[in-house]
Amino acid sequence: MSAGDQGRADGEASAWTAPFTNAARYYDALYTRERDYPAQAARVAAAARELCPGAQTLLDVACGTGLHLEHLAREFRCEGLDASEPMLEIARARNPGLTFHVGDLRRFDTARRYDVVTCLFSSITYAMDVPALRGTLRTFARHLVPGGACIVEPGIPFDAWVDEPSGHVRHADLPELAVAMVDRATRRGREVTREVAYAAATPAGIDQVLERHRFALFTAGEYIEAFQQAGFQVRHDPQGLDPARGLYAGNLAGSGPAGS
Repeated sequence: MSAGDQGRADGEASAWTAPFTNAARYYDALYTRERDYPAQAARVAAAARELCPGAQTLLDVACGTGLHLEHLAREFRCEGLDASEPMLEIARARNPGLTFHVGDLRRFDTARRYDVVTCLFSSITYAMDVPALRGTLRTFARHLVPGGACIVEPGIPFDAWVDEPSGHVRHADLPELAVAMVDRATRRGREVTREVAYAAATPAGIDQVLERHRFALFTAGEYIEAFQQAGFQVRHDPQGLDPARGLYAGNLAGSGPAGS
């Protein structure tokens, strides 16, 4: 490799940013058009009421910019948790009366328990492997009261994943923001690498952001086993919020997670 090639390689490597940091400000513009957040929140609330009829408190793990919480907070006393501070800044502005926590979904501690814990939009796949998936469900269980409800929107199942190397395009045209996003995702074994590029035009100028995401694919059996090992009685709703993913919903049996 020549010195020039090495420079280009180093420059390319340094251009990648952590997921949902520099691009957080474009998230809502790109995703609100393709997801019916009020309807999804209503479905989640109904599932929570069915599992835990007296539920009053809810923690949304990997809450992102708080789009679901905006609606769930009309029925529950809600809190949110996310690993991305830039996403939480937007969530706080959208939901000024709520408490938000910075934390890793696999191992966090808010120092309290809730009636309901949710984790939506396939965020659970950032657990990365089966032992971490089990640990994540145990973390959720530790944050629930006995009989509390846990609702998880999984990723696309391992056996249903199809690589699409040509990727996808999303775009939004708003009065002071035009933004386009292209992405491609490829799998190696269980792990998927998703590369995302954003280009945005605002009155302040042109912005470009590159992100690389890594997440894992799990089987239905692995999800169910992780729930059960954490102490949940769990069922799968194949329709869920998106039929490609479905929804797992469980009650915490006894006084806490198995092995806690």
